[in-house]
Amino acid sequence: MSPYGDDTSELLDITIDGDITIHGDDTSELSDLTDDDTSELQDLDLRTQQWSYHISDHLESLAMHNVEVDILMLTSGRASPRSSMAFIKLNLNVDVNSCLSGLKATLRLGRPKSGIEKLKKEMNNLRDKRDDIKNRIDLAELEGRIPTNRVSRWLRDVETLEGQVAAIEQDFQSTSCFSCCCFNQTQTGGTSQTQQAGDQVPMREPSNCCSIILRVAKKLGEVKELMDRADKLDPVKLDPVTTVGPSVPAVMLSISHRPPVGIESDVEGIVSYIDGGEGNIIGIYGMGGVGKTTMLQRIQQHYHRNHAVFDRVIWVVASKDCQLKRLQMNIAKSLGLNTLQENDDEKTCGDKLFSYLMNKNCLLLLDDIWEHLDLQLLGMAHSATDRGQQQQPRKTVVFTTRSEAVCVQMKAEKKIKIKCLDPVQAWQLFEENSEGDVLNSDAGIKFVAEKLVEECAGLPLALITIARAMSGKKTWGDWDAALRQIRDEHQWKTVCLPEDSVVMYKAFKMSYDSLENDSIRECLLCCALWPEDYDIYKFYDLIPCWIGCGIIREFNVINEAFTKGCSHLEALMAASLLEQSSVIEFPYRDTGVKMHDVIRDMALLMVSGLDLEGNKRKWIVKAGIGLSHLPRQEEWPEAERASFMRNNITSLQEYGAFTFPKLYMLILRENRNLKTIPSSLFASMPRLTYLDLNGCGIRELPREICSLTELQYLDLSYNLITSLPAEFGCLSKLEYLLLSDTDLKIVPKGTISNLLMLKWLDISKVPLVPEWWWDELKCFKGRYQLSVGISINATTDNIERLNMLPNVSIWKLTLDGDNISKHQQVMDLGTKQWGCRVSDHLEFLRINYLRIDKLMLAAGVGHESSFGYLKSLYFEDLELLKEISLNRVRLFNLRKIHIFGCHMLKDASWVLQLPCLNFLEIISCEGMKELISEVGNSNSISNPSIQRLFLIDMPNLNRIANQPLHFPNLEYIRVHSCPELKKLPFGAEILNRLKWIDGEEYWWNNLNWDDKSIKDSLTPYVW
Repeated sequence: MSPYGDDTSELLDITIDGDITIHGDDTSELSDLTDDDTSELQDLDLRTQQWSYHISDHLESLAMHNVEVDILMLTSGRASPRSSMAFIKLNLNVDVNSCLSGLKATLRLGRPKSGIEKLKKEMNNLRDKRDDIKNRIDLAELEGRIPTNRVSRWLRDVETLEGQVAAIEQDFQSTSCFSCCCFNQTQTGGTSQTQQAGDQVPMREPSNCCSIILRVAKKLGEVKELMDRADKLDPVKLDPVTTVGPSVPAVMLSISHRPPVGIESDVEGIVSYIDGGEGNIIGIYGMGGVGKTTMLQRIQQHYHRNHAVFDRVIWVVASKDCQLKRLQMNIAKSLGLNTLQENDDEKTCGDKLFSYLMNKNCLLLLDDIWEHLDLQLLGMAHSATDRGQQQQPRKTVVFTTRSEAVCVQMKAEKKIKIKCLDPVQAWQLFEENSEGDVLNSDAGIKFVAEKLVEECAGLPLALITIARAMSGKKTWGDWDAALRQIRDEHQWKTVCLPEDSVVMYKAFKMSYDSLENDSIRECLLCCALWPEDYDIYKFYDLIPCWIGCGIIREFNVINEAFTKGCSHLEALMAASLLEQSSVIEFPYRDTGVKMHDVIRDMALLMVSGLDLEGNKRKWIVKAGIGLSHLPRQEEWPEAERASFMRNNITSLQEYGAFTFPKLYMLILRENRNLKTIPSSLFASMPRLTYLDLNGCGIRELPREICSLTELQYLDLSYNLITSLPAEFGCLSKLEYLLLSDTDLKIVPKGTISNLLMLKWLDISKVPLVPEWWWDELKCFKGRYQLSVGISINATTDNIERLNMLPNVSIWKLTLDGDNISKHQQVMDLGTKQWGCRVSDHLEFLRINYLRIDKLMLAAGVGHESSFGYLKSLYFEDLELLKEISLNRVRLFNLRKIHIFGCHMLKDASWVLQLPCLNFLEIISCEGMKELISEVGNSNSISNPSIQRLFLIDMPNLNRIANQPLHFPNLEYIRVHSCPELKKLPFGAEILNRLKWIDGEEYWWNNLNWDDKSIKDSLTPYVW
């Protein structure tokens, strides 16, 4: 009995000797096989029907002369009875080195399994190279460049090779052949592993194990060839793209840890509709505050977790009065696409978007549209070629609107109306946003709460607003008073309201009245001056506005004003009247807040109506709507505040005297092409106290600015002005002057030093301070201590001069070493030069371009440095810096650290000594291999304050820490261009607060995990 089964009775005797002859009994004639007959033969299979029984049944000897084949297969004719070849004796008289080269390759690879494993390893390396090239192509496409034909062909070759390798692996899994005996695979039945020549060996079931090994050898050669080709590729016709920051969507919506009440079934229905390919335009409509945006967010989150359907998921907010051009630019920003220019027309922008998205499956999520939009101009259309194809790239649009008519205009194939919550759902949402112990502590309070819920009519935003407004109210009397207020028609009938806004206005008014004081209420109304759905940056935009409006007035130094502003912000967010934004502005690293568009509508209704004394108040707010000119003259007589920020105003007309008799606040910021100010403008504004011209293109101020005798706040930052007029010194009531990022070179003597009411002067990022600035500051004799933001050459003498300035404290300081060639081993911020005037009120410290090896942050003694107010640290382009250390200083207020271009810095372990640090960003530090290294004997590393961790362009960073990290309040993680970072040292505890993880998909997929369940838990948060 053969160990291979009853059927395999054929025997094979293989000998290698000298002469070979052919012996045949009944075979009429059989010619020798020569290399001419088989010139392209790789595998010679004697099982085929050409070797029919007429030839094979009685064949005893076969001679082969110089036949070059990789594999010679002689097997049973079981599958086809035409070829049996029983009792063949085969003599080979060939060049072993030539004809058995396949066997030699087999011997080199050893076992088939080891060859497969080696191929897998090399293919993984090739895939990594492929992903790197694709990443470079993606970045280049954002610049409008395209891959070369060579690189496209290379990518196709890699894809082809992947399929071939997969086939080899599949064949190996299903292969069983006698050749395996040659590789130490013991056979059953006691058969020896190596048979002697001349033995009769029972032939096995048909197999091609040796063929697999030779295919592996061939594919290994192809992998090497592709790797060699990759090193010579120029992917995008130009030099490889380099970037210091990630190409990321501008909007990243945080993930809710609790599904919103009442909308999940609608979300599931929309997702099912999209996945089923039933239609490509879906409209979601309903009244303001009903939850349309929340539903769109859930759809976005679903497709960010499930990447298989769409290559790009794009989120943009349209808003009322939105311009198509602005929407196009926002889509480009969301994609990271840099080819659209401000001076492009709408068709050009549409063509560029279309070109980029043409071959991609795209989901466009449009929030809050008010009119028909041409989707083709938003890049969401198929080319003529695509339309003729059976399988086109998918272009799906989901939008929200308050009007069903807009759904019809947009030709929505599916329309979903979002209805208000039913009573059970409404109570559930109210409970989730209330203090549960209060509701359950008193039956009377719970009864009144149920009546309040009824007044909200199931409108989610109203329910949340009232629930938060009642936070802290613990007596039945407080709750009853709130119910009576919301039922009082006089509270809302004085305002002209659309019928569907009454419920929300009543809720807003109650929440507004529940705020602690008038200052906080005024702060809230000011937020409506910004465009709808705009991310308002706290320290750069909002708090300076509150200070300039006089809402925050009682302070000794500007630091105290910012502290008070932060307190007001917390009160407004606790009341859900403002919400935290996840966007972080570059280069300020400033976090922002947003105002819900319905809350903004209610605020604007309030300031356009009657105040409690019956006085008419008038604000004109037309921000971010594409205006090219100011309103007509007849609209101005009652105007008190006017905001035209972020428009396209290029010029201002001449105005007659008393055109703006009551106007005390004018905001024109970020009208970037507003080059000049007419001389008559200022003369027509006798009561103006607040003027914001930040981010315009102004090159010169008119002399007539001196007519603004009431002016207290002036922001000229980010303009092209090179000088101030001599008349500037006549602004005797000016308290706040912001000149950051201007080209200011000339200031007449005494202009600044004679502004006796001045409290805050920002001249940071102005060309490095010339001598006349020192004279102005030295001679300043104002009534208040002057808080200054300034940029200086980083010399010891300059720091000492700052410390000697009378009546001046430094609020923001940039030390620039660009013009200093001297190499300094240690820079110590604890020396006496850093005295109290420099360090005691310093909030923002930036150190650039210095040639230093070590930086020490130290606490001084007596009147030396303390850094008690320090909140933000920026270290940029310190190319020789190897170490940062803390010495006798705790920095209890330090919140943000940004490190960029410090190529020799080894680690950032010192940040663990900062008890309040919540933002850490490190970019382009090539020498850093480990973020946190020296941590003592602890088994884990803990920092309860860190909320945002950003690591970008760190090519050698291979781990964050060698121990588990315990960051329980971590909300945002961003990792880009860190190819060696293979592991995240976090556990499931970060799920408590986590909102998103932003990183390249191939990086995330190749991370190593000790516990795969942690990856599964974190994957929904990956963007």
